[in-house]
Amino acid sequence: MNTLPPPFDSFRLEKRPGEYKDFQIEDGDPYPLKGVTFPTNYGDIAGYTGEDNHPLDLFIGTGELLGYIIMYRPDIEGDLEHKFYLNLTEDEETSVLKEFEPVLRGHGRFKSLDELQKAIEPFKDKS
Repeated sequence: MNTLPPPFDSFRLEKRPGEYKDFQIEDGDPYPLKGVTFPTNYGDIAGYTGEDNHPLDLFIGTGELLGYIIMYRPDIEGDLEHKFYLNLTEDEETSVLKEFEPVLRGHGRFKSLDELQKAIEPFKDKS
């Protein structure tokens, strides 16, 4: 990965492209995703917290697209969780959307890094 601009330079890698994450969903649970295979680098950024009370999730790819996805999460207050992406190619973006399709409730792109930085501002830790 190239050097990332702040605050994305605090990115902590959890999964590399092709790695699988098991959500440890038990049989009978209505949540439609048992796990996902990540098409890009995936992790979080320090100092920001998502709706699930975990560090804010971020996909990092090999292109130039900036954006977000909104996922259905019946296990958290408000039922929705934002995940952001930085430097995706069209194919990487399509793969992320496809992987999360069963729980996808929205997605969009930002025109600039400044727009993405402003979009994550509400998730900045208040401490």
